[in-house]
Amino acid sequence: MLDKEISQLVKEGYRVGELEGHISLLHEYNDIKDVAQMLLGKLALTRGVTIKELYPDFGLDLSD
Repeated sequence: MLDKEISQLVKEGYRVGELEGHISLLHEYNDIKDVAQMLLGKLALTRGVTIKELYPDFGLDLSD
């Protein structure tokens, strides 16, 4: 199925190398987001609040 999706994207003008670069960046983004969530969790624990309650303090949207 993945090969089929890649073939479709190539037909639309994307290059495989470009797609690999985007995938790599998405992995990096997800790793950074995971660390941020862990830090928010530790801060929330220290403050005695939920992570959800911290979001407005840092200008974050709950859908982030």
